[in-house]
Amino acid sequence: MTCVAQRQGWSSAPFLVSYLEDVLRRLIVKFSILLVVLAGALTVHVPAFAQASALPASPLGVRNVSPVVQLYGIPRMTGARVAKADWDVSFNVEIGNNFQSERGDTAIAFFDGETYVNSFRARRGFANHWEWGVEIPWVVHAPGSLDGLIDEFHELFGLPDAGRSSAPRGRLDYFVADNEMIYADFDNSRRGLGDARAYVGWSLIDQPGTAFVVRSMIKLPTGKVDKLTGSEAMDIALWGEYERHFRVAGKRLRLSLGGGVARLGEGNMMPEQQEDWVHFGHLGVQIPIHPRVELHAQLDAHSRVLDTGNPVLADGGLLGTLGGRVGVTQRLWLDLAVIEDLAAESASDVVFQILLGMHL
Repeated sequence: MTCVAQRQGWSSAPFLVSYLEDVLRRLIVKFSILLVVLAGALTVHVPAFAQASALPASPLGVRNVSPVVQLYGIPRMTGARVAKADWDVSFNVEIGNNFQSERGDTAIAFFDGETYVNSFRARRGFANHWEWGVEIPWVVHAPGSLDGLIDEFHELFGLPDAGRSSAPRGRLDYFVADNEMIYADFDNSRRGLGDARAYVGWSLIDQPGTAFVVRSMIKLPTGKVDKLTGSEAMDIALWGEYERHFRVAGKRLRLSLGGGVARLGEGNMMPEQQEDWVHFGHLGVQIPIHPRVELHAQLDAHSRVLDTGNPVLADGGLLGTLGGRVGVTQRLWLDLAVIEDLAAESASDVVFQILLGMHL
C-alpha cells in the first residue's frame, strides 16, 4: 500500500483567486457557447434538428461513483414524469478520477486511479401512471488516464493537489482496511458486473407546468466487495421527485427537487460501521437555450454510509454538476456533464459523464 498522502494548504496569492474566478466564469461561458454552436451546426447540417425535440424532462442522472459509495443503493434522480408506453433506453459512462488518502481511528483508505461506471438503463410506462425500469452497471477500476490533464490544470491555476504532483501518473492503487481487516487491495485493473437495480414509479401529478412522482428501487447483490463492484447486500430505496416550470426575466426554466431514504442491507464492506439508513436529496435547474439544447446545474447530496471517522470511506457527500442535454434527432439525445466533489473527499475528485439515450 502506498503511504497516506500529506495535505497541502492553499498558498496562492490573493490576485490568483480573483484570476481563477474569472477563468472559471469564462469556462462556464465557453461551455454554454459550445452547446449553442453545436445546436447551430446541427441546425444547418441536419434540417430536422431545427424542429422541436422530445428531450427528457429530467435532471442529469448523477450519483456518487467514488470507489466505495458506488457500492450502495443510493439512486439517481430520474425526473418527475414517468416514461410513456414506449421504451426509453440509455448507455451512461461515468469516469471518476481519484487521488484520495485518509487515516481514521482504525480505518485506512487510499485511492489513486480511475473508476468507470458503465450503465445500461431502460424504462417503460404501463397502466397510464406507472413505470418500471432497470439499471445494469459494469464497473471498471483502472490506472488514471486523466492524471496528466488534472495535474496540469492544478499547476496552471495554483490549486492545491493533496500530493497529486508527487505521485506517479497513470497508476492504479486502491486499498481499504479497518482493524487490520483488508477489504480491498489491488494495483492492477479490476472489472465486473456491479449491483443491478430495478425500480417502479407512480405518477401522482402530471400537468403541463408541474409534476410529482414517487419511486421505489431495489438493488441486488450482483457485485463483489473485494473487486469494489458491489456491497454484497440487498438495498431498497423510496423517494419522490418534483418538477416546476418558471419564467424569470422572460426566460423559461425548470426546477427539479427530489429526496428520499435508502435502507441498506448488511454488506461485507465494514459491516459493523455501516449505517442502516441513508438520506439523499437533489436540487437542480434546467434552462432551455434552443429547442434541442438545455443547460443543467444541480446539487446532489447524501448522508453518511459508513461511520468510520474517515471521510474518504463513504462519508456524507455533496456533488455539484454543470452539464447540458442535446437532442441529436427526434428520438436520440446526448447528456454531457462535469461533476465536482463539494464536500471533504467523500466523492471522486472529478467525474466526467456522457450519456446517449433513445426513445424507442
